[in-house]
Amino acid sequence: MPQKTRPPVLVVTRRTTRKHKYIDYVGEYHLALLIRLGLLPVIVPVADGASGCLPGYMSGMAGLLLVEGEDIEPRHYDALPENLQHVGATHPLKDQIEIRLVRHALRAGLPVLGICRGSQMLNVVCGGSLYGDVQKEKNSSLLHLNPAHYDTYRHPVSIVPGSLLEKWYRRDTLQVNSYHHQGVRVLASRFQPMAFAEDGLVEAFCDPKADFVAGLQFHPERMLEEAGGNWRIWQAFGAAVRRRSA
Repeated sequence: MPQKTRPPVLVVTRRTTRKHKYIDYVGEYHLALLIRLGLLPVIVPVADGASGCLPGYMSGMAGLLLVEGEDIEPRHYDALPENLQHVGATHPLKDQIEIRLVRHALRAGLPVLGICRGSQMLNVVCGGSLYGDVQKEKNSSLLHLNPAHYDTYRHPVSIVPGSLLEKWYRRDTLQVNSYHHQGVRVLASRFQPMAFAEDGLVEAFCDPKADFVAGLQFHPERMLEEAGGNWRIWQAFGAAVRRRSA
């Protein structure tokens, strides 16, 4: 019996250097989960010339996963002086590639899952804005980035009753990891919030009219064993991709 074709899910790399040369990478957590879900990870590089290849990537895509990377350039949203003051390292080409892919995915009705920076990019493309630095601009006592306890740090979020997040986690509060300094300032009008941090920051949102378009400020793939909802989010994304490609 022939093997079923895996629906392609695009994910854009980020760039680093090794021995003074550029290399592109995607975290293996994301790739392994896409494979586990029966999907085909298709890695889109941020190498020079990649923009010209996007029509080829878009022609077969069945879903889009937006993940890690540098700060999003403030020129892509309604920025305030604080955004310019606190912005860190950026990658203009990564921004440009992801913006084009998000716009295409939304026009085509494809499933989109944005995690951490990916949720911020999804919000920006749809007309929302960001904090340049959540901690400083909100004057928050809640840490959103804790380098001393990078992988073990957790903080609570409140889940909106009746939301998809409540359906996935089956609870009203959740302890989440946190690896960011930018964050949603104004949520785009097409989205509904699904969770808030104690300082009011939007920690999760979705498009209620889409089959699956969701943004999560936290990383469920890094805490799969801590709550069943972390895996159910990925299952829901995978099921939406398969529905779209059926």
